[in-house]
Amino acid sequence: MTEYLFRKLSGMIAVTDVMKSAFTVVCTDTVRFAKGDYIVQPGHGFRSVYLIVDGWATRSKLTSNGARQIINFAIPGDILCFNAALFDKAEVYVQAHTAIDAFSIPIRPFSDLLNNQPQLAVALAWTAAQEEGVVSERLVSLGRRSARQRAAHLLCEIHRRLQVVDLVRSGEQFQLPLTQEDLADSLGISMIHTNRVLRDLVRGGLIAMERNSVRLLDLERLREISEFSDDYLHFPEEGTK
Repeated sequence: MTEYLFRKLSGMIAVTDVMKSAFTVVCTDTVRFAKGDYIVQPGHGFRSVYLIVDGWATRSKLTSNGARQIINFAIPGDILCFNAALFDKAEVYVQAHTAIDAFSIPIRPFSDLLNNQPQLAVALAWTAAQEEGVVSERLVSLGRRSARQRAAHLLCEIHRRLQVVDLVRSGEQFQLPLTQEDLADSLGISMIHTNRVLRDLVRGGLIAMERNSVRLLDLERLREISEFSDDYLHFPEEGTK
C-alpha cells in the first residue's frame, strides 16, 4: 500500500528492501477521512504525518472574507504534514478533497525514521521540497500567465505527477475529481471565466472532459501554450524510470 510513494522515490534513489521495510514499520495505523474533513488547519498542532494511499487532498489558504486560494493538490503517494517533523503548528489548510485512505504515522517514529535512514530521509525531504517548486510555478501563473495558460499548465502538472505514480491511463486520460469551483480557486479566476477557458480548450481539440476525468488530446500543444517544463518537479525524464 506504499507502492505509489516508492514509485515516485525510485526516480531519485535506488529504493532498497531495507528502506521499504523501515518505512513499512511506521505504517501500522490507517485512517479514513471523509470528503471535506480538515486534516489540519492553520495555527493548529499537527497530530500525525499521513501517507495518502487513495484519494486527493487540497492545501489552501483562506482570506478574511472567506475566499480560497488552492495552493496544491495532494495525490496518492504524497505525504501530508511532513512539516510535523520540524514545526509544531500548521500554516495552511489541508483538507480531504475526496474520501481519503491514508497511513497515519506518529510524529516521533517518523522523526526517528528520518534520523535512522539518511538516504530515505533525503528522498522524503525531496518530496517536501517539491512543494516549493509547485508554489513558485503557481505564483508565476497567478502573476504572469493568462487564464488559458494557467489552466493548460495546471493540467500538464497534474498529468505529470500522476504519470510518475502510474495513474495515467492510455490516451493520456486520468481522474480529475475537481469541480469548476476547485479549478477557479486554484487558477485565481472566476468560475465563469474558468468555464470559458475549459470550453475553449475543449473546442480547440486539446482536452476532452468527462465526469471526474480528463483526457489530454494534444499534450504537446498544451505544453507549448503554457510553456510547461517539469524541471521544477525534479522527476526523472520521461521514459527513464
